[in-house]
This record gives sequence, C-alpha cells and structure tokens, in this order.
Amino acid sequence: MRKIFSFIFTVLMVCLCISGCTSLTGSSGSGSAIKITDDNQRIVTLKKVPERIVVLSPSFLELVEAVDGKVVGRAKTQVGKVPAFAKDAAEVGFIFNINVEKIVELKPDLVIAYKGMHERYLHTLESNNIPVVVLNLKSYEDVKHSMLTIGKIMRKDDKAQKVVANLDKDINATVSKLPKSERSVAILHTTSMGITMEKETSIAGCCAKMLKLRNVVQGETKPVSGPMGTQPDKAPYSLEDLLEKNPQVIFITSMGAPRDAEGNPKLEIMSNPAWNSIDAVKNKQVFFLPDDLFLLNPGLEYPKAVRYMAAKMYPDAVKE
Repeated sequence: MRKIFSFIFTVLMVCLCISGCTSLTGSSGSGSAIKITDDNQRIVTLKKVPERIVVLSPSFLELVEAVDGKVVGRAKTQVGKVPAFAKDAAEVGFIFNINVEKIVELKPDLVIAYKGMHERYLHTLESNNIPVVVLNLKSYEDVKHSMLTIGKIMRKDDKAQKVVANLDKDINATVSKLPKSERSVAILHTTSMGITMEKETSIAGCCAKMLKLRNVVQGETKPVSGPMGTQPDKAPYSLEDLLEKNPQVIFITSMGAPRDAEGNPKLEIMSNPAWNSIDAVKNKQVFFLPDDLFLLNPGLEYPKAVRYMAAKMYPDAVKE
C-alpha cells in the first residue's frame, strides 16, 4: 500500500511540475511584459505589444511599418513623404514643437521619441501613464540599432534582422563599385543664419564615410551652437579654412536658405573669386544634396542616400 501511495504522490508531483513549467513558458510569450533599454539608458517596460504608437519624428515611420506596427499619431513634416500606412494618423505638431496634449488625447500605448530633442516631454507623458522609448537616429548604425529595438518591441525580431541584413547588402553593393582611391570631402550646411560644416556623425557625413571619403573637418573640436543647443555633428565654417583644406569633393545641404531658380541654395561664397580656386570647384565636383535624404534621417532609405552620393561622384560606376 505504501508503494501505491508513493507512486501516486510521484505522479502528482510530476504533473504539478509540468503545469508549473508551462505557466512559466507562457509568461515569456506574446502576453508577457517587454523590457527595453532605450538610447538614454532608461529601462522601459511595456505590458504588451503596442497597438497605438505615436512617433515624434517622421524618420521612425518606415521602421515601425517594417515590423507591422500601427501608428495613430505622427509629427508633421515639410520634408520627404509620409508612408501610405501613416497618412491618416493624427498630426501631433512639428518635430521641434510637439503638441503633448494631442498625444495624450490619442491614448497611445507607446511613444517613440528622438534623442536630444524630446526629453522635455518625458515627464508629462509618463505622468499620463504613456510609456516613451527614446531612440537616436542620426548615423546608419543608429538606424540599424533602432530597427532592431523596434523589432523587439513588436516581437518581430526575425523580421527586423532581415531588414538590417538587406540594408547592409544594398550599401555594400554600392561601395563595391567604387574606385579604391581616397578622396577628401567638405560638407557645407547652409541656413538663413549662415554656413557650418558637417562631420562624420551627421547624416551626409556618415554616408560620405561609408563611401571612403576623408572628411576635412573630422578632427575639429570647436563647438557649434544652434537652436537646440550645441551641435556635435557640426564644425565652424570659414572660407579661409576651406581654401586651406582644398577638398576634392564638396556636398551641400540646406535648410531655410534662399534658393535659385533651379531650387539649389544660393551661396554668397560662390560669387567669391577664391571659391573657384578649390579643387572640387575646378573639377565640377560640387553637388547639392536633396532634403528628403539628408536633412531628416533617411531611415530605411539610407542605401538610397549612399547611392545618391556615389552616383554624383562616379556616374559611370553607380546609377541613382
């Protein structure tokens, strides 16, 4: 009899263990909490896969779409196109001036914010029980990291990894067509306030680096201030320095600067006789960069931005 009771007890314990193991496995499944460490090193816990997402920069839209996210709110944009899936999403102000009250009205279960720009909204949003993930989106590496993070949030890790692999493949295909020789580059950024130069950490600078171009201001440490504070991806500009560095290629981005009849920025320096002594000018290697790829982060179109630059310098080797 004792053996029978012992056998029954053993069977019951095994059943309980199996039941317990099943419950634990379920807790890490689709219904369990999702923990994310964002780019401000904040640990954000989401109760479930978000179904009502608000993005505070248009650059995040395609990343969310790539892993089947649902966007109910987005920042307005005057640059680039809004993907079809997000056109009906409510607008929550411009990227530099977000309407927090509108976001709260939308009752999102996730807000994706831009590092260095939207931290001032965190307290208000979180006090309304709205989780916020802050992501950096400047360099190509930032895009890949953000894609993988959003993939984790949506429980679509495999899909996000495939997107990243395809991005690498597209960019490598462009770079493989280029000559091996290194060229020097200067990237000018023009606004109504004046001119600055862009480092490798800027969007255009990152693309140039992938194309093996040597940025003439990369070692510059003097800070540049802008509307949002210090701009670490910018360096001071002077014509004297540009003449001394004598770049072989010049790319130009513009925001709010006067434009000519063809839509290109009007630069006073181009009327200076000294401008014509720069190698890039003499060899017709001065190119204007489109706003939609180089002002806002191109996101999943980074390969297109790299290809655009390459095609301008090497039209026989690379097509846009």
